[in-house]
Amino acid sequence: MLPEQTLATVLDQCLGVSKTEEVVLLIDDETDTDVIEGLVRGLDDRGCIPVVTRMPRYEVPGSEPPAAVARILDGSSAAIELTSTFIGSSRARQNATAHGSRYLCMPGVVADTFRIGGPLDVDFDELRAVTEALSAAWERADIYRLTTPAGTDLSGSVRGRKGRALFGIAREPGSYMCPPDVESGTAPVEGSTSGVVVIDGDFLFMGPGPVTEPVVLHIKNGEFNAAEGDESARLLEMMRRCGDPRMSNLAEVSMGLNPNGRVCGVPMETESTLGSAHIAFGNSIAYGGSVDAVAHLDCVMQHATLELDGRPVLADGELVLNRHRVDAKHPGYPSGG
Repeated sequence: MLPEQTLATVLDQCLGVSKTEEVVLLIDDETDTDVIEGLVRGLDDRGCIPVVTRMPRYEVPGSEPPAAVARILDGSSAAIELTSTFIGSSRARQNATAHGSRYLCMPGVVADTFRIGGPLDVDFDELRAVTEALSAAWERADIYRLTTPAGTDLSGSVRGRKGRALFGIAREPGSYMCPPDVESGTAPVEGSTSGVVVIDGDFLFMGPGPVTEPVVLHIKNGEFNAAEGDESARLLEMMRRCGDPRMSNLAEVSMGLNPNGRVCGVPMETESTLGSAHIAFGNSIAYGGSVDAVAHLDCVMQHATLELDGRPVLADGELVLNRHRVDAKHPGYPSGG
């Protein structure tokens, strides 16, 4: 049974359900049944109408759901994605939110994700302030640099790019959020980024994780160039399955901001974790870029430091106040001068 406290966070704070509202629950054969039953019970208790919609399980993140499912989403006022693979970047989801659906993207979550003290046991309204402040810092910047103690050193241009803030709250029509994920990032300017990324977190929705040993990725002129390490096969195989040369595009750089997250076997919790960062390859449209590849593949690293225009902004989860000023205070966010 899911704790009422975190169940209420999802249904009331994040989605803002109302009595008699029909809420679509997207599931597949690998969705945790405890999660389905808990959300159905929570919706019933609130006088809502749960519409449980089963679809096939897809291997490639970002795959399009069947046409019938797309039509259900397009006519919904609220939906929660609980499939075992991410489909939140699909055109079906984009059409649904464009037409006013409130959408929580929560693929792969399990009953443990709802644990007390876990990544859903936070005040998403409080986390919104810091997430939007960091998003604004991205927008003011020209150059970014991402480093980690494991050896990541990546830099490129973000000039003219919008910051993206995911803070978990989708109470307004057309909103799209991904609790427990709390993050801020952007799509670097195409062709501008070069460097090395050491993945010591996970390759999300590309087989079981986290990684058992670090994987080194080489990026040159905004494109995936080479990889080192046995578990790089997880990424390379998924790119092969996609069959799209645009999948080599560096699509996103983002920072995790959830103080109760941890690197684990649940992708949405792993990428949310305060102190982590992730890059993605492939489709960058939803992140402010221009590459419309068939999928979006996230790769997570730990203990990351973000510099914007040569000044540190976020160092292993600690906010650093400077001319980009990230003016937010939260018990989970120590800040320095």
